[in-house]
Amino acid sequence: MNEKWHERFSSDEYFYGKEPNLFLVEVEKILPKGKILCIAEGEGRNSVFLASQGYDVTAWDFAQAGLDKTKKLAHERGVVVKTELHDLANVEWEEEQWDAIIHIFGHFPTPIFERTMQGIRRALKPGGYYVGELYTKEQIRYGTGGPKEIDNLCDPGTLLERFSGYFIQHFYIGEVERIEGQGHTGVAHVVQSIFQKR
Repeated sequence: MNEKWHERFSSDEYFYGKEPNLFLVEVEKILPKGKILCIAEGEGRNSVFLASQGYDVTAWDFAQAGLDKTKKLAHERGVVVKTELHDLANVEWEEEQWDAIIHIFGHFPTPIFERTMQGIRRALKPGGYYVGELYTKEQIRYGTGGPKEIDNLCDPGTLLERFSGYFIQHFYIGEVERIEGQGHTGVAHVVQSIFQKR
C-alpha cells in the first residue's frame, strides 16, 4: 500500500496542491499554541500551514516521498516541520503527548482506523483537540477524490462513538467544495469534526 503512495508523491507536482485544507484554515485559530501532530500528512500542505502560524508541528506519513516533499515545502515557506516515517498500522502512541491532532483526508481500512482512533484518544493531552475532515461513505457517488473502496470511507456515527465523552465543538456532515491539486476536484461529501478531550 505505501508503495502506491510513495510513487504518487515521487513526482515534482504536489498531488493535493501546496495550499492547506480550507476547513483547517477556518478552525486553526481555536488550537492551543502547542505541539500539533498531523497524521497521514502526505506532502505537507497542512503541517506547513500550521508551522507558518506559529505551531510546533510534527508530520507523520508512511511514504518517505511525502515527507521529503513536506521538508521541501517547509523550506520553501521558511518554516520548520518535524517529519517522522510511521505506519499507523503499528505506530506506538505515547500518552498525553499532543495539544492537537489533525486528520485531514486520511482514510484507512477499518482495523487501522480503529487502532488510530484509540491511539489519538490516548495521545491527546487533557483539553487537546482532534480536528478532522474526512470523506463519508456517500463520497463514493461523487467521484471527486478519496478511496474507491467504500470500507475505507468514514461513517460519521463511528466518529461520534469513538470520541464519546469528548466536548463536541463542531460536527458537520454534508457537501463542501474541495479543489486541492489533482487529487480533490470538486463538490464532495465530508464529515468535519472538532472534539476536545475533557
